[in-house]
Amino acid sequence: MYYYKSATDTVPMLLILLFSLTVLLQFQGKAVVALPGSSCQRWCGDVEIIYPFGIGAGCAMKGFELDCNKTSAEADTNVTFLFNMPLLNISLLQGEIRVTHRISSMCYNQSTRNISYNEGLMNLNDSPFTFSEQRNKFTVIGFNTFAYMIGTTNVLGCLAQSGTYNNLTAQDGFCDGVGCCQVALTGNMSYYYADFLRQYNTTNMSTTDGAEYCGYAVMMEARAFHFRTTYLNTTEFWKENDGRVPVILNWAVGNETCDIAKTNATSYACVSNNSTCIDSVNGLGYLCNCTEGYTGNPYLPDGCQDIDECAVNVPPPCPGHCKNTNGSFICPDQKPPSSLRYGTVVLIVGPSIGVVIVVIAITCTYLILERKKLSNIKQKYFQQHGGMMLLQEISLKQGTGFSIFTEAELIEATDKFDDKNILGRGGHGTVYKGLLKDGSLIAVKRCVSMTSEQQKKEFGKEMLILSQINHKNIVKLLGCCLEVEVPMLVYEFIPNGTLFQFIHGDNGSRNIPFSTRIRIALESALALSYLHSWASPPILHGDVKSSNILLDENYEAKVSDFGASILAPADKSQFMTLVQGTCGYLDPEYMQTCQLTDKSDVYSFGVVLLELLTGSTAFNLEGPENERSLSLRFLNAMKEDRLVDIIDSRIKADGSDNGLLEEVAELARQCLDMIGERRPAMRDVAEKLDRLAKVMQHPWVPAQHNPEEMESLLGESSVASLEMISTGNFSMEKRIVQGLLDSGR
Repeated sequence: MYYYKSATDTVPMLLILLFSLTVLLQFQGKAVVALPGSSCQRWCGDVEIIYPFGIGAGCAMKGFELDCNKTSAEADTNVTFLFNMPLLNISLLQGEIRVTHRISSMCYNQSTRNISYNEGLMNLNDSPFTFSEQRNKFTVIGFNTFAYMIGTTNVLGCLAQSGTYNNLTAQDGFCDGVGCCQVALTGNMSYYYADFLRQYNTTNMSTTDGAEYCGYAVMMEARAFHFRTTYLNTTEFWKENDGRVPVILNWAVGNETCDIAKTNATSYACVSNNSTCIDSVNGLGYLCNCTEGYTGNPYLPDGCQDIDECAVNVPPPCPGHCKNTNGSFICPDQKPPSSLRYGTVVLIVGPSIGVVIVVIAITCTYLILERKKLSNIKQKYFQQHGGMMLLQEISLKQGTGFSIFTEAELIEATDKFDDKNILGRGGHGTVYKGLLKDGSLIAVKRCVSMTSEQQKKEFGKEMLILSQINHKNIVKLLGCCLEVEVPMLVYEFIPNGTLFQFIHGDNGSRNIPFSTRIRIALESALALSYLHSWASPPILHGDVKSSNILLDENYEAKVSDFGASILAPADKSQFMTLVQGTCGYLDPEYMQTCQLTDKSDVYSFGVVLLELLTGSTAFNLEGPENERSLSLRFLNAMKEDRLVDIIDSRIKADGSDNGLLEEVAELARQCLDMIGERRPAMRDVAEKLDRLAKVMQHPWVPAQHNPEEMESLLGESSVASLEMISTGNFSMEKRIVQGLLDSGR
């Protein structure tokens, strides 16, 4: 059967197809994301609920779901909750929210003489939120109260000291270590645990009215805290905040950068026509903002609306003539009547030329003064950081290879400190990859601020000492930049990343021979031994960990990040009120005494040795509580004679000698002794590892020599240990050992 269609029947069909094509083109490239319906709740109590946040099914982007409930049956209004934390407000523009969380406390009951503890824990893992590094501080209040905070990777400690209550030196508004102390965060964390050091002398812990005494610790918004001395002998701090204080959380949508997010139209969140994408400050995703001239919610279709500059500005840009346009405004010329035009030109042009000349003169004067002011500021910083002394010493000691860089040089080398050049972030600063004009690759560290005047005065002296360190297993300090408020350090660039990445990268699938692990451990020990025993004065690293041991093009170890460490104090009674380090590596004795010693580095090195031996990370938040610390897990295995259970399976598969494994494990156990005095010195650790490395180089030695002869043989090679430690050169010692072996001794 045939059906005949006339021309008049075809026209409506073409129109329908054309309309459908137009609709498809309009939606092409738009994000297909779940958007809130008109029935979604807009307010909860006095908090406006702004998308991507929402309450109820289909009202929020994934991860941004909120609850709206009353805190109790007697409460008058509802409260907005995020993860059981009351939410105070939402900022779309800044990518922040303000919530409250509980204060941790340590309270002493004078009648029962018991101390009760209220710990603090917040876990934001697997969520789009992190604690703001810039807006929060870890705060401790109390009478000789020592509290610490465990973050995602770091540990921060703070000791609030004071005299007796009748002789307080604490002052209102000053949180400077007396009765109150604060520590800045070292990164945007997603995990927070606060607790107190549970060793107290309760002799002076009393109040005038015999009430309960409390010390407090909490991470909170820095601007929301104002210290008062009444917090020390009352429970006012807890009561006025009802046990909760505000904390700022950063948030981001997605988990990719803007460049990647824009390629996926189905999940791209910036759906408004006049929106733009911005990479989040926490590095975990991106944010959306309205483009200039628009305001509103960029996460909603047509959410960014034009700003009428002619109406919102008082007075408008050009009164009587302002005309609003999309995203901007214009001021069209107004022509006067022809009879008045000539006179108007004469009246306007003459004064205008004079005004232009005056403006140019003022601008030039201002720029000259600003340039001179900037030069004076740079000169001030340069002298403040000991630059003149450093220049004088460099001129007297030719051939040091130490340079003083300008700020402009380092800005150009790092492409204005672009985020794409970041090599890593740590507790002492951020490190950037740079390229000098001569083609040399460098690593530039922008240090954290130096708070005390003493630190600033001694900076130049410390740089001079560090510049003279010349050891093959220590990253070379090439120079520094002193004309900025916070000095920058310039190091040689090490290409093969960190030991942490080498061990745990590629999903832990890398097969590293046992001999290579021992060699890396030996090279790292030699570097620390040099710092402790041969640098003058000795240098304490303070943050030994696998991510601070770099690997060069030949995969030789180079210890880094000691430039922000401390010189060993001549007075052993000197204490540090701030405890900083990395979770899993921190010396427990240091946590109790606040005194950094060379044995603190030995403990941390013992943990690195465990990483090489077991292939496990130093601290695992995902595991059971009693197995999170690698050192505790290892010590328990040694105590229960279960060493084989904790050794890396790849080492066992290689058929490594069990005797050597036990020797390395015993050395690690000695380094991890809870009492610092019982730990070996780093030079002894290096010597022991050197002997083990030589045994591995000559596997046939045990077959020809009994244990006593082998110990004597290797002991005689120690005549060259001084040269080996001070220069990092093993060739002499190898020749001595080989000569002894060849002689048949």
